[in-house]
Amino acid sequence: MNETLNVLETRRSVRGFDPERMPSDELIEQVVRAGEYAPTGRGMQSPRMVVVTNKAVRDKLSQLNAEVMGVESDPFYGAPVIILVLADRARPTYI
Repeated sequence: MNETLNVLETRRSVRGFDPERMPSDELIEQVVRAGEYAPTGRGMQSPRMVVVTNKAVRDKLSQLNAEVMGVESDPFYGAPVIILVLADRARPTYI
């Protein structure tokens, strides 16, 4: 079977994390690298990714995100690492 189709068909969503179990740096780098190859509008590759592993910063971002969403729960489901994807608003494809 085509490996890409197999990955797509067997993927799963995770909505619960062990906040004490930090993924390896190698795994984080692989996820960021995969994101670098994700399609972008007009092939402009404008997004920048910021990996946040500091718990205090992660918790503050979670709180701010929850406020914007109008919820009290953790929008990151307790994940010990979050990756912020930033885009240049000057590009017409930033949304």
